[in-house]
Amino acid sequence: MAQTKIWQGNYTFILAAAGSAVGLGNIWKFPYMVGSNGGSAFVLVYLICILAIGLPVMASEVLIGKHGRKSPINSLRKISIELGLNSLWPILGGIGAVTGILILSYYSVFAGMAFSYVFNVMPVDLENSSFYSMEHFSNLVSSPSVLLFWHSLFMILTCLIVGLGVIKGIGKSVNVLMPFLFIFLVAISIYSALIGDFKQTYTFLFSPDFSALTPSTVISAMGQAFFSLSIGMGAIMAYGAYMPQKQLIGKTVLTIIILDTFVALVAGIAIFPIVFSNPLLEINSGPGLIFQTLPVAFYSLPLGNIFSIIFFLLISIAALSSSISLLEPFTAWLEEKNRFSRPLIVFLLGTFIWALGIGSVLSFNLWQDYKILGLNFLDLIDFTTNNIMLPLGGFFVSILVGWVFPYKFLFEKMEMKRINFLLFYYSLRYVAPVSILLIFIYSIS
Repeated sequence: MAQTKIWQGNYTFILAAAGSAVGLGNIWKFPYMVGSNGGSAFVLVYLICILAIGLPVMASEVLIGKHGRKSPINSLRKISIELGLNSLWPILGGIGAVTGILILSYYSVFAGMAFSYVFNVMPVDLENSSFYSMEHFSNLVSSPSVLLFWHSLFMILTCLIVGLGVIKGIGKSVNVLMPFLFIFLVAISIYSALIGDFKQTYTFLFSPDFSALTPSTVISAMGQAFFSLSIGMGAIMAYGAYMPQKQLIGKTVLTIIILDTFVALVAGIAIFPIVFSNPLLEINSGPGLIFQTLPVAFYSLPLGNIFSIIFFLLISIAALSSSISLLEPFTAWLEEKNRFSRPLIVFLLGTFIWALGIGSVLSFNLWQDYKILGLNFLDLIDFTTNNIMLPLGGFFVSILVGWVFPYKFLFEKMEMKRINFLLFYYSLRYVAPVSILLIFIYSIS
């Protein structure tokens, strides 16, 4: 089937792809990874890896989608036939689409948790804010029905947007969601800088302490750079298929990466001043920084209730912009088969993902003691996708585009100045695959 759906305007693709990249990884994971890995040294390595690994692999995925004009699977099939490549390469698109489905099944649970905090308004006169915050989190994760409700609500919102289609659903939603995301984030960061300890935050984030660099820190930064951009799961390929023909891949991907990095850094500026100003909070408190630690700080500050709601609404918007990109690759592939309408496909696929997500819901409570290979259901899905499927997907994309695609074909399609193209080309051939392999080996060891 010919691909006729094209984003309306160059900025829609940028916002959609940025929305795919910007998610819980930027606003939730990046701050606690920075806090747990020494601050500025981690940030510096992260920025280098974003350019050396993230940019060439993301550009490669966009190229595949833009040239193929179909779902990741069928785009790869079209290119393989056109260039006379091995017929197994389309499997790479299928692996990416499946990875997105698996990630969305538990991603929706965490996003639902964030969404619940939007409605968790603490009484202004409550003295024991720490107890209140911890109690909310404990009640949330210990109750399968409550956690299931928020998981269900988030999946419904995701399916409604994707079900409306590329133009009316995804396109229009990102044009609204992403500007709101940026506005909320800047507002929170200004508030945090004025109320909290901005000086210490600036030193922590932007004054590199190279003595803090360890092999573990470097590998962690490489992994965060790779995973924060949503590469390796077919989402960027799928969005690339709707990219306007005249839009340049290199400049566009660079813009997306700048936006993604901006959100991650500003998220740090929004969070760390509050943490540093509160002696009871730990900068290296890990994943609990957002859901357990930060609300305590918000509630102790002027207008804390209001800004707590804005902050968690911000996280929810970021999560929603990512979730629709996780659902789109498989949806697009099934739609191309012409057997069902898009709304029906999304309903059936969404129901399957929702049902799979119940396993993650129960991993916090009723199933937390049931282990498979030493991991509960949620941890097993998370390990399989993030530690195995995503790195392998990114690795094979870099091999396919950097080593298998003809040089002339690649040069023509990238539409870059020769010096920029050579930087892209050699990063894709050597830096990206070696780095991804290091991430892969480290993560499974």
